[in-house]
Amino acid sequence: MPVDKKQHTTLTSNPPTAESSTPQEVVHQAFPQHLREQIRGAVQVVMEEIMREELTQFLGAQWGECSPERKGYRNGSYSRDLATSSGQIQDLKVRRRP
Repeated sequence: MPVDKKQHTTLTSNPPTAESSTPQEVVHQAFPQHLREQIRGAVQVVMEEIMREELTQFLGAQWGECSPERKGYRNGSYSRDLATSSGQIQDLKVRRRP
């Protein structure tokens, strides 16, 4: 059998598709998105805890605690969305001030 000596040596720049992606490429593409989701979750937990602690300091008492120096009462919370550099945090619980 004769061998064709002229072979194409140019590179094609086809973007990887879901069909041609290897499992390693899929993991490489999904990891940053997963990391951003984890960061958003951590930011939400930290923000809610900070607001809860600030309200406790403002009121001068823990939740359900009766004390003479208490300045008011908790008034529930409402949900807000927060835009961060890692993406949008949905349903952040914001404490209402008394």
